[in-house]
Amino acid sequence: MSKGRPPEPLDFFIWTVEDVGLWLEEINLGGYRQVFEDNGVNGEYLESLSMFTTEQILRFIRRCHMKWGDFITLCKELRRIKGVPVYGVTYLFQA
Repeated sequence: MSKGRPPEPLDFFIWTVEDVGLWLEEINLGGYRQVFEDNGVNGEYLESLSMFTTEQILRFIRRCHMKWGDFITLCKELRRIKGVPVYGVTYLFQA
């Protein structure tokens, strides 16, 4: 994508690790940028979060040292860029 500019939301599934980092900054989760980079989290990985089992989600949260509320924010923002309405926590992983 483009260096230093936030990536285009419609193309998030092809975002690079750097693009994900820029997006994290944009949604006020920049504190996780380095750990996402260290774990190779790119757009394809973000897209796959919606198919994770509960155990995989918990492993991801632990590996990235995320607070639960920040993970919820991440999911809501992913749903927003996908164009899926956000109704509540129980609907975060239904697309």
